[in-house]
Amino acid sequence: MKHFPDPQPVTERLSRALRDLSAVERWAAHTGIGGPDGPVVDEGWQGPRFGVATESCDGMHEVVGITWSAPAGVGPCGEPAETDRVVLHSSVRALLDLAEHESGPAHTVVVLTARGPRVLSCRLGGTTVTVTGAGTD
Repeated sequence: MKHFPDPQPVTERLSRALRDLSAVERWAAHTGIGGPDGPVVDEGWQGPRFGVATESCDGMHEVVGITWSAPAGVGPCGEPAETDRVVLHSSVRALLDLAEHESGPAHTVVVLTARGPRVLSCRLGGTTVTVTGAGTD
């Protein structure tokens, strides 16, 4: 009888997914992909920040809410444009797929930079993983 290995804990899967996304971003910046004017300069985390709440069942991820979190001293920006909503939905679903998240709630913070969406953190269950490391709530 064949025994399958136990699945990796959620923190390891989510950390791996965020590392993979960061590696792709670094690769794109160093290879000069971006536009006709040459390499894209990394602009960091500049842009509106959104919290995306999802509920997953059998590996299908439904976005149940999007909130905007304003940095100190910045007024509200209102609802995201439809194109931004599509980008947020796609980015979060891709991350949850990479992390092999099958069921339950998740909350992901995404910054819409000039170069595109960047995932800042994701919380699955009681564990929050950021681009700089993992911790528990």
